[in-house]
Amino acid sequence: MVKGIVFFSWDIRMGATLELQYPLDLNLTDDLINKIYMTHSYEEEYKKDEIIEISYNHQLILSFCDKAKVNEVGYEIVIIILDEKEKIDLYKLKSQFIEFSRALLQKAKSERKKYFIEKINIFLGESSSKKLLVIGRAGTGKTTVKKIVFEGNDPNDLLSNPLEPTRGILPSVYSWLDLELGLFDSSGQELSDLLESKVDNDQILAFENTDIIIYLFDYPTWVSNSQLIMDDIQKVLAIIKEKSYTAKLIVFFHKIDLIKIESRREILEEITNTIKKKSDVPIYYTSIYPNLIYSLYNAFYELLSSFSKETVYLKNILDNSIRDFSKTMFFITNLNDSIIVQSMSKDFNTVMINHSHKLITQLNKTFENMVNNDRIEHLILSSFNFNIIMNSLNYQKFGLKNLICLSETLSANKLIWTIGQIRLHLKNVYYLNKNVV
Repeated sequence: MVKGIVFFSWDIRMGATLELQYPLDLNLTDDLINKIYMTHSYEEEYKKDEIIEISYNHQLILSFCDKAKVNEVGYEIVIIILDEKEKIDLYKLKSQFIEFSRALLQKAKSERKKYFIEKINIFLGESSSKKLLVIGRAGTGKTTVKKIVFEGNDPNDLLSNPLEPTRGILPSVYSWLDLELGLFDSSGQELSDLLESKVDNDQILAFENTDIIIYLFDYPTWVSNSQLIMDDIQKVLAIIKEKSYTAKLIVFFHKIDLIKIESRREILEEITNTIKKKSDVPIYYTSIYPNLIYSLYNAFYELLSSFSKETVYLKNILDNSIRDFSKTMFFITNLNDSIIVQSMSKDFNTVMINHSHKLITQLNKTFENMVNNDRIEHLILSSFNFNIIMNSLNYQKFGLKNLICLSETLSANKLIWTIGQIRLHLKNVYYLNKNVV
């Protein structure tokens, strides 16, 4: 989080003069100002731009000085103060800060205040941090979903080796493209207490400042006690209304693989209609079962795309690349090997997803070593009627790791050509579009 922005000048006889700052009550100590000035003045050779990073009292300070103008106007320094503990895209912020500082120092003195006030919203606008709360009854799969989507765990391992139940409220922080996500996983055993309490700190911790509440229930729980689920949904809505929270409630109907395929559509429609009669909430049908795992990634894409411009950009790139192909699927992973966006043709054989995910999971570490040590860009796995290509995006500063292409119809050469086109679009997005970078 940006805690403040300051522009000061330095006179050898008078010391520092604060020209502009935001917020006005920002406490900027003489010790910090002296440290910044001394760091810039330490290097006597004047060059065009100089940007430095300083750690100070659990804060990260970025400081910019146009050294080429020191002989003419003296030291003019722009600084931005950040919370050192918070994870941020430092490369992106530094690029924005350099551009802002250069423009500010090039303005006439009479124009600087107006420019400063107009442009600081670049750094102090809507936060990219979002909070998700996942609640539901015990054993419905909340923590498993978190592990798969945000930590890149293999769904097959979690199907075979169920996780221990969550106790209390467990917070985690994840980087997701241009977002920082605070995800709160709650105990199913304690859900009744959480929803009933009027003053309990856990309820405040869970619901306050939450952007999305995901209430997750599974098919077996619905069959055994559908009224309990209906009551839970109503209680969550009541808490939101009573406390005037801005959170949006989303329902995940999980483990749809347990419904026989021949009656799945009918049962899903029946349950959806039952819920919609009392609560007009969005419902997503999800599963970690191999043939249906894509449903889980699609659900989170739709949720997070409302916050993340980058998610929308990436999805559009993949959708446009795949629209003329059949039996083909593309997806992009982040540094945790989680799938952050995917696209598949309507006729893609979802049975292949399980085998592909398992194989790719096994190869991830090997491919990573090959990329780092042998400078290999892609790995091709071909069989008689199926091709998989893993391509290293090498966009670590943007949180992107691999582009994976799967196809039953495209040759390896065609997939490589398509990867080249996708990479070209990604370059345009991340290096040329200043609204994204």
